[in-house]
Amino acid sequence: MRRIRVIGVAVAAVALLAGAACVDLFHSTGDAKSLCDVDAAAPGCAAGDGGGGQLCAPDTATAEAWAKQACAWLAACEDPIGQNVTGECMVNAIMAFNCEANPNRRPLGAAHDFWQCMQTASTQKSCSAVAKCVFPNQVFACSSGGFMGCTQIPGVNVDTRTECNGPGTAHGENCAAYGQTCDSLDRDASNNNAICVGASGRACAQTKCNGTHLALCDDAGVDQGYDCALLGGGACTSTGVVPGCKPGADAGACASTAAITCTSGGVAQGCASGAQETVDCNAISGASSCTPIADGGPGVAPLAACQATAGCTGDTCSGANLVACVHGRIVTIDCAAAGLKPCSSTIATLEGNRTACTPP
Repeated sequence: MRRIRVIGVAVAAVALLAGAACVDLFHSTGDAKSLCDVDAAAPGCAAGDGGGGQLCAPDTATAEAWAKQACAWLAACEDPIGQNVTGECMVNAIMAFNCEANPNRRPLGAAHDFWQCMQTASTQKSCSAVAKCVFPNQVFACSSGGFMGCTQIPGVNVDTRTECNGPGTAHGENCAAYGQTCDSLDRDASNNNAICVGASGRACAQTKCNGTHLALCDDAGVDQGYDCALLGGGACTSTGVVPGCKPGADAGACASTAAITCTSGGVAQGCASGAQETVDCNAISGASSCTPIADGGPGVAPLAACQATAGCTGDTCSGANLVACVHGRIVTIDCAAAGLKPCSSTIATLEGNRTACTPP
């Protein structure tokens, strides 16, 4: 059995990655501070709430600015893999920071803590602070490269998908930010090809509620679902026309439907669970970007209708700036103004060459 080292403590455990790779835990981070821990007077932080604030930016422009800063730093420091990709990250970040645009699916628990941590870390302009958001227990170091795995140390970063490109600090994607966990192919052997999945992992047999977890099975039997405990009403329900997450308590009653409709003002409306929920697409994919969906299927949420159909298809560079693609909307990020180095479209990751601002 391989031994994994933590400074000052030798811990017997299965190695993080397979083959001849040996992975060290190079330091313990302790509890990452949230925005409310650092500044209790910040917007969305109730006095003395110890980090339980709602992450609410004071207005749409500020929410967008927070999302740009947080996501530029996440992609730069932790590699643009999975939902770390700046454009995809910004969709999730705006949903977290813009309480007016997203009133019914507010992040809870680990999802709330991740976005609060990222708002603080990106404001501090520190890759080491970002790493503590992605690896909330200890930050890993890799002795070799070519692996995308999950930790096998009980209780240590079990929800973080860990990328080792070579010797040095590991990069990662915190699956818990999206209500998921890490699952690798042949976890007990190669521990490679890790992905973020729902609670049923790669053995998803039926799309349904399993406690608070919404299992969404794809054709390969992989659970693309998530834990409803981390958003909105905190529960999964099968009482509607399709199984899905309950929206927050401020949602009103309506006739259950798997359809998503759009108002003339660009607000997407859904009622899969029998409770009204909305997302203002103007804050996500831009003006007049709401597209009605006749039947969204299990897990349908209003965000699915927010897509600029004639817009971009991926992140690119424009000189030194990053041009993020946010559900089809073009968002330019000045990497230098964010405190980062110029944009690169040739960042080598285990998912191929990707685009992001580069770390300072």
